[in-house]
Amino acid sequence: MKRFVYPTLMVGLLGAFGAMSCCPAHVIAGETLHRQAALSAHDEESAEDKSTHDDPDREKDAGEASPEAEPAAKDKAKKQADDEASAQKDAEKDAKKDSEKDSEKDGNEQAEVVKVDGVFEAVRSWELVHDRDQIQTLEVERILPHGDRVTKGQTVVWFDSEAVDRQLDNAETEMQLAELAADDDQFAYEQFLKTQEFDREAAERTRDQARQDYDNYVKVDREQTIESAEFSLKNSRYYLANAQEELTQLTQMYEEDDLTEESEEIVLKRAKQAVESAEFNLEKAEVRTERMISQTVPLQDATHEDALAKAEMAYAKTTRNLTSAKKQRDLKRKQAARELAKKSEDLQTLREQRKAIVMKAPGDGIVLYGQLTRGALGSKPSTIEVGSKISQKQVVATIVNPNRLRVRVELSESQLATVVADAKCVIKPVSQPDLSFDGVVTRVAGVPFAAKKFDAEIKIKGKVDDAIVPAMTCSVEFTK
Repeated sequence: MKRFVYPTLMVGLLGAFGAMSCCPAHVIAGETLHRQAALSAHDEESAEDKSTHDDPDREKDAGEASPEAEPAAKDKAKKQADDEASAQKDAEKDAKKDSEKDSEKDGNEQAEVVKVDGVFEAVRSWELVHDRDQIQTLEVERILPHGDRVTKGQTVVWFDSEAVDRQLDNAETEMQLAELAADDDQFAYEQFLKTQEFDREAAERTRDQARQDYDNYVKVDREQTIESAEFSLKNSRYYLANAQEELTQLTQMYEEDDLTEESEEIVLKRAKQAVESAEFNLEKAEVRTERMISQTVPLQDATHEDALAKAEMAYAKTTRNLTSAKKQRDLKRKQAARELAKKSEDLQTLREQRKAIVMKAPGDGIVLYGQLTRGALGSKPSTIEVGSKISQKQVVATIVNPNRLRVRVELSESQLATVVADAKCVIKPVSQPDLSFDGVVTRVAGVPFAAKKFDAEIKIKGKVDDAIVPAMTCSVEFTK
């Protein structure tokens, strides 16, 4: 039992001292086990000699049985040697692991490494976008496989032209209708201008007539009205005076002549009636004249003034309406002319876009379906295939040039202190872990593109292996 305890203790102590000495701990442990195995064999031989010396009969029996027991003894010694060798190897392995852990611990204490996931991104890339503004939707008729290498000017995507041809036919028909409508509008506009001219002349005549009526009233009719009333009153007075004078003369005459009383009464009666009628007419004339001067004439004054004012207002309104209507009509015509020009331009653009119903590679590179986000493909495969409907502004594919690559990484806020501009790093492709490149940070965004995520770019030093293509991933190590 003691023979196995002592080696274990010795291995532990020697492992501790080995870290401080120039020799590895597993070497010292191995030498110790060899020495302990030799001591164990010596102790067993001493014990056997003692047992033989104390018991002669036993030595005799052993001597007699030695031919048969010799193979068993050899097997026992061999097994014991194998066990000791196995124990030695295990001890060496344990000591080596302890030594590596201690070395790794010492290294970690000396420099801390920050690891960040990255993506190889092409420095030059082109997006194939549906930017044909006159075509709402395109249907993929043919497309090169994902990952194909293409050259500049090579066709990558072909679209179905049947729907575009129908759209072009409809656009040409609409253009023809719009041109006819423009001709009709021109004729209507000419009629409109003539009608406006007539309406303006009629308004001017109405206004001029109102002005003339007012001038006639003020200059002539008003005075004549007053004079007529006064003259009527004067005539009534004359008529009364004449009737009274005639009655007086008749009365004197009848008093002097020899006419019968009956004739006198008749004549005088008629004369008196005439006087009474003249008096009544005079009263009426006086009332009528007074009313004409105090009421009728002022009312006629106000009426003629209002008529003139209304005529002036009507003329101003008519002319304003005519002017406003013409301005509105002119604006609408200009708008219609712009729309017609735009429709003609759109038709011409549609014709040109119909001719270019394919997408070609702007440069040499690899075809990747869909749009890349900071150099990376989407988490799910692109659904673009033959028959797919492509809407406006949609990215059909991206052409990436693999000749020049850089690395894009996403940083957390805690990593900004370590990953700064001009910081050096080591880039290790995930596809080839034994391969590494040196890199230097060229840009670190100061504003996050998402919650607690910052964009950064790394320049790769030296030549990159041809097996590394854009959108492949890597790990980037920074040393604090």
